[in-house]
Amino acid sequence: MKRQEVIERKPSESLSYEVVVKDKDGKVVYRGSAPSRSFVAVWNQILFSLAEGGPLTIKDNGGTPRSVSANLASLRCEAGIGFTAWGLRVGKGSTPVDISDYALETPITEGVGAQQLSHQATQWVAPTVDGSDCYFQIGRVMVNNTGDTVTGIRELGAYIVMAAWNAMGFRDVLPSEVYVPHGGSITVTYTINA
Repeated sequence: MKRQEVIERKPSESLSYEVVVKDKDGKVVYRGSAPSRSFVAVWNQILFSLAEGGPLTIKDNGGTPRSVSANLASLRCEAGIGFTAWGLRVGKGSTPVDISDYALETPITEGVGAQQLSHQATQWVAPTVDGSDCYFQIGRVMVNNTGDTVTGIRELGAYIVMAAWNAMGFRDVLPSEVYVPHGGSITVTYTINA
């Protein structure tokens, strides 16, 4: 009898991001992209709960333990104009990503006051099959209408809705600070590939 060799492979799901900053005239003043290694524990805990069908306790983005189950609206990330309870967000935190992160360290708030951004509606690119890959994109534009430069942006993340509360699915820390000039914008796009 011929012996078969078992080759163990880790499933390949990948996440990457792109950040584009434009000035008030639409000129790109910063563009950066990188692979993300920042699915936090909550992401897989929710996927497990959905697949297994049973309840599981996770931390919401306020640090409160919450029970999730397959019957809850899970992993929704769409957000309308001005809405920040879920959707893509940016912040000023610089602490390295940790698997147990549950919120951005220092999220930038919605508004036109000092160091705030006007969050636009979430944009989507539907799943695309390319050979053996299937990916989709989530994007969001945040506009600076404050009258001054928004400084020190270092972190990106996705807050996801879970029934009546929210959790963070992934977070990244940029290698250096990004600045958004008055009248300009920052666009964050995540690509999820499986």
